[in-house]
Amino acid sequence: MAKTVKNIPVIRPNPPRLSEHVRELKDLEDSGIFSNFGPVNQRFEQELADTIFGTGQCLTVCNATIGLMVALRHVLGEDRPREKRYALMPSFTFAAVAHAALWNGLTPLFCDIDRQTWLPSAEHEEELLKKHQDEIAVVVPYATFGNNLDLRRYDELSERFGVPIVVDAAASLGALDAYGKGFGSGFRWPVVFSMHATKTFATGEGGVIYCADVDRVKTMRAMCSFGFEAPRVATLPGLNGKLSEVSALTALLQLNRFEAVVEHRRLLSEAYRHYLPGWDHQESRGKLQSFAFQSVLLEESLTPMRTEVVELLRARGIGVSTYFSPHLAKQPYFSKYGVGASLEITQNISERILTLPMFDTMTDRDVQDVASDLIDIVSQLEGKATTDDTCQVIEAKSSNPEYVEESLASNKS
Repeated sequence: MAKTVKNIPVIRPNPPRLSEHVRELKDLEDSGIFSNFGPVNQRFEQELADTIFGTGQCLTVCNATIGLMVALRHVLGEDRPREKRYALMPSFTFAAVAHAALWNGLTPLFCDIDRQTWLPSAEHEEELLKKHQDEIAVVVPYATFGNNLDLRRYDELSERFGVPIVVDAAASLGALDAYGKGFGSGFRWPVVFSMHATKTFATGEGGVIYCADVDRVKTMRAMCSFGFEAPRVATLPGLNGKLSEVSALTALLQLNRFEAVVEHRRLLSEAYRHYLPGWDHQESRGKLQSFAFQSVLLEESLTPMRTEVVELLRARGIGVSTYFSPHLAKQPYFSKYGVGASLEITQNISERILTLPMFDTMTDRDVQDVASDLIDIVSQLEGKATTDDTCQVIEAKSSNPEYVEESLASNKS
């Protein structure tokens, strides 16, 4: 009997429906303010700082890539020595951070990741910092898939090597550190979050820069408004990074329901671990990881069959992807303009990873279906691989004259 084709995408964006909030939209329209860090935006920034971080300030940006560009430009300062040319970052991340570095005249210097957490490798970061200490302008760690970086360690690295930090926390809104605080809380360097439709904190498009240093936030706010520290007078490097009031309203509505979203996704992740026992999952750090999706690793023996696994899952109506594969150092543009080092773990995980579905309306039964089909497909491919191997052995033996003679003698006896 044919398998039922399901409808379980990798991601099903679920930002707040503005059509259900006509009164708030009308109030916004009646205000006559649609941008320039207006009252809705100010309210969202304050409530986000109070609700998630409890200290410091937030600055909205039109998207997280612009946020990274502004944060990097700010911490680099105006008098960066020419030899300070590298932005140290993991290769296992999204293209935005490498582009942001290149837009700031920096060369991405790629480090390896930890085998269990998939966060940047502390050992490899330190090795590269010692080797290129006079050339590294900034360290840009990635909080991989909403996992919690040890920001105290990065604060110590900053002090020891005299290098600024910008944290790429694109998927981390909703994550709680080891102390139960919002990831990034109290950190003196910029932490950049995404509010893209595919993230846990989904609005459509947008980002947030958080920093405990309110003076930094003030400066970056001016940079996001053409470098204006006084009305229409540029005193800083600038661009237009402002979030519209409509987008800020969407973000404010999302904040009101965010705790439930995060909890639902935590339960979905637990379900995946329950229904896929024995599989390699990312090891979480901190009190709570923020999940935009669920990733697992294929057994190394099945790495050559990953494309087939993906195609067979999709044929059954199950969305699946392979974030981040290829990793940055293997992508044509960044292999040309970046610098790679020893990235053995990154390469291994990049070749084996499967990104499985997760979304706000997903159910435990959906997770069961995904896990069941994945296990079924992998079992079939493992059986096929075993049969193929056996056939190859028989074929090899059959072509050996000594084996043929032994077989004939055995049959005669």
